[in-house]
Amino acid sequence: MPDYTFITTEENFLLQEALKRNKQQLTKFASIGVSLMFVAAVIPQLYLYTHNRLGDADESLFSYKNIWFWVWLICFVIALVFALIKVTDIRYWALKKDLVALQKGTLQAPMEAVYLENNDTQTNIMILNENRKKRLYYWMRGALDGYRAGQEVEITYARYSRVIISIQKL
Repeated sequence: MPDYTFITTEENFLLQEALKRNKQQLTKFASIGVSLMFVAAVIPQLYLYTHNRLGDADESLFSYKNIWFWVWLICFVIALVFALIKVTDIRYWALKKDLVALQKGTLQAPMEAVYLENNDTQTNIMILNENRKKRLYYWMRGALDGYRAGQEVEITYARYSRVIISIQKL
């Protein structure tokens, strides 16, 4: 288990900047969810009420008057938003925890994999820890040029979110 030290003021600002970007991603996903819910709620209603009699449309499972329609719709949107969050590795809640705990760790290890994510705004680095467990670490400030799999690096990272504060080749 690595020892953790306190985060400096500059490192705290870096984490706050990463938190801000993650919050923007969450807002974008919530707006996607609300717009999909609006589309999924309006289009079936238009179809039902233009192609059926009023009484038949009101009794349909796709009618806005049916509670199961709303349960299905809200569950679908919630599942979609959480799937988007999981797929894009948003670290919002872990970053908030780091900003409260103010702890950082340091490790030296070779990189197993390096790849870009979130429209090239984030670089993910997979490291094989000393206990033979692979962990992902996140560089939130764009692409890391010159870093390739197999290179030995020293990483300073926030404890809970594993957001990289600084990285150096060895």
